[in-house]
Amino acid sequence: MMKYFKRFFALSFFVFHLAYADSHGDITTELVIRTPNDWSGTQLPSYLSSPPEVALMRYTIPPNAVLPIHMHPAINAAYVISGEVTVVKVGGGEKTFRKGDAIVETVNTWHYGTNQGSEPTELIVFYATTKDQPLAIKKTGP
Repeated sequence: MMKYFKRFFALSFFVFHLAYADSHGDITTELVIRTPNDWSGTQLPSYLSSPPEVALMRYTIPPNAVLPIHMHPAINAAYVISGEVTVVKVGGGEKTFRKGDAIVETVNTWHYGTNQGSEPTELIVFYATTKDQPLAIKKTGP
C-alpha cells in the first residue's frame, strides 16, 4: 500500500509542478506538432467508435533496413529520437524525417519506412487506437 501512496504522491507532485512551471520557469514545454493531417497532407479520419486505448512503442531501425509494406488502421504519430527514416507511400509520395521531427502517419494507406542513414533510427510511436485493433497490418501477396 505504501508503494502506491509513494507513486501517487510523486505523480501529484509532478502534476502540481507542471501547473506552476510557467511561473517558476524551470520547466519548458514545446508543442512538437498538432495537425488534422498526416505527413502527406491527407486529412486524418474520424475515430473512437468504441472505447479508446493508447499504445506507445519504441522502435529501433538499423541502417539500410527496410520495413515491410504495411498500413495502420488507427491514428498514430512518431517522434524521431535519433537517426532518420524515409516514409514511402505505395503508389507515390515520400518524405524523410530526422532527429527531432514528428511524423503523423497515414491511416489505411499502404506504405513502408526505410533507414537510409548510417546510424540506427530510434522512434517513439503513440497510437490512438481501440481495444483489439492491430497497430499495423502487413501487406501479404502482390
